[in-house]
This record gives sequence, C-alpha cells and structure tokens, in this order.
Amino acid sequence: MPLDHTDAWHPTVNPSARMPIHHHRHHAVLGHGHGILNETPRRRGGTTLRLPRIHDGRLHVLQLAGPEHLAFAPWWLPASDTVSVQAIRGLYDTALDHPAPTRRERTVLAHLRDDFTARCTRTGDRLTVGEALWQAADTLHRAVVPTLPELTLTSLTRSPVRHILTGALAQVPGGLLPALQGWARQEQQPMFPLLAVATSPHGIPLRVRLHARTGRLDTTPLTAGSARPTPLTEDGLLALLEAGRLIPGARLTALAETAQHLTGQRVRHFGNAYGHHRTAARLLEAPTATAIPCCPDDQDSWHYADLPYENPTRYPLHLIELAACDPAAHRAASALIDTALLRGEPVHLELKGDLGETVRSGGARLLR
Repeated sequence: MPLDHTDAWHPTVNPSARMPIHHHRHHAVLGHGHGILNETPRRRGGTTLRLPRIHDGRLHVLQLAGPEHLAFAPWWLPASDTVSVQAIRGLYDTALDHPAPTRRERTVLAHLRDDFTARCTRTGDRLTVGEALWQAADTLHRAVVPTLPELTLTSLTRSPVRHILTGALAQVPGGLLPALQGWARQEQQPMFPLLAVATSPHGIPLRVRLHARTGRLDTTPLTAGSARPTPLTEDGLLALLEAGRLIPGARLTALAETAQHLTGQRVRHFGNAYGHHRTAARLLEAPTATAIPCCPDDQDSWHYADLPYENPTRYPLHLIELAACDPAAHRAASALIDTALLRGEPVHLELKGDLGETVRSGGARLLR
C-alpha cells in the first residue's frame, strides 16, 4: 500500500468553488475517498466571509468578516477548546451583524455556524476544530449538490499517518536538523518562522521556528508578538508529532515523504507542494522523489465557476452565496461542475441580474 499524504484541502468558513472539484479529483487521482485535512494555519487563510453583489452590470464583493478578526485559526486544536470554537463562531456572528446579507444568506450563515458549534459540543476531543468546520461545510455542500462524491478528511493529529511521518523524519539521511539548515542556506533564509505548529501542555497554539545558522529549534505562542521562546530539541519535535500535538509545515512534510520514499515505499502527495519535493530530492540525493507529487501546483483542483471581477481577475463562486440561491441554481451548479471537470478549467460565467440568475443562465447554456 502506498503512503498517500493528502493536504489539498484546508478548513474554511466559506468554501470556494474549488471544493467540489477537489472531491472529484481526490477520487480520480488516488482511487479512494480518505485523506488528511490540512490544518496548517495560513495568515488570512480560511477566515474570510465575503458576499458578491451585481450592480450596474458589475460585480462588487463585500467583506463581512476576515483576518482582522482572526489572523491565524488554530484548526488542529480539539473541538473542546472553547476559545478556538468561539473565535470561529465569532466570524459568523460578525457577518450576521452586518446589514448586507439577505434573509436567505442569513439563514445559511446561521446554519453553518450552528452546525459547526453543535459538532464541537457533541464530539469534544473526538474532533478538531478544523474537522468540525470541514464536516459542517461538507454536509451543506452535499445538500446543495447531491452528486458530490463521499470524502472523509481526518486531522493529522488523529491519523495513524503521523506515525509514519515521525519515523521517516527520524531517518532523514544526515539528520533532520542539518537537512533543514542546508535548505535554509539554499533559500538564504536566516529563519524558518513557521516550520510547524504545535500545542503546548496547557493547550496553547505554538509556532515552531528553526534558526538556520545554529540549527536551533524553539517555540513561541502562535499569536503573541513578544513572548519568550522555549527551546525545542529534534527529539522533542518528533515526540510532539508522534503524540498528535504537532502539524508539520510543507518543508517538513516534503522531507518526511522523501525519506519514506528512500526506504522503497511508494509515496503519493495530493496537494500543492510549492516545489519543496525538488528541494528535498536535491538535499537528500533522491532524484526520483520529484515524482512524489501527484499533480503540479494548483492542478490538484480548480474553481468550477467564476465571475468577471476587477480585470483581469475573476471571483470564484463560494458555498454560502450558492446555498442561498434557489434549487434551480443548485441544479445548474451540478452542470457547471461536470463541465469544469471535463474541460479541466473553470466555467466563466456572464453577469446577469443577480447571482441566482447568473448561475442558472450559465448552467442553462451547458444543458442546451
């Protein structure tokens, strides 16, 4: 059996039109419906709520809540962590306090918020915050587009894949820290400030940093600007990963997958790799490891439909505004998904009177 490490989907408070394509591509590329939910926090990642509006033949996008309310989301913390749950719930509350959402949009926003909160309350430590949000969004998306394939994404903190990654990092040829130092020298970086994220014994989200010149690791609170760093050893990092209290960043993941590949194990990576497997292959003298990524970056999935916005950019559909449209628009979205999968690119919609009409019109053109 190959090691399939999938990190192509992040939790997000309003999934984009990429999500249905990701579902289909996951099955098509890997041949199964199980994977890892990418809970590595990204600045401005997954915490923005916007709504599109069509006025005077142009698209306008209103931001209701975003990174100014929550810069880094601690997706990997347990769903019993009330501070983290309230932070995500607060994004929906902020959006609902905004005067812009329509009645139907308010219904969808409240539904997502309440489903997420109920899953956290019901499951506690059996899910992470990211898993609870993923499941709530996936359930709503499946109600809107029933043709979506079934997909189960699990936090690395609870998946047995973490044991494989831990063992692989412990066997990096020449040692893990020297490999990371060599990587930093290649990129002329004095520090990797977000090598991984972790959880302290007191449940505080941490960032793991590498100081390139000395090879020293330390941790600081993820969101605190001036906290005193705590030293971390290589063994300590591996122990956190083994215990389900650490999420490796993209560089650590690439090193682990490359080291596993060197043992003769088949390794497949589904999701953006940012060129890291090429770097890891050079560092570990494993030229064939460049084949580990299943797809080039941004070809694992794509938006199934988008709208003309500020030339030359286009704005993708998102779940909340689609769910607030009528059932005819939902049926049209299924046709748009099928066409985007066939073409391998988004369907470019033409703006009509409102979003529902825009989606229905785009689907009708395809169904003729």
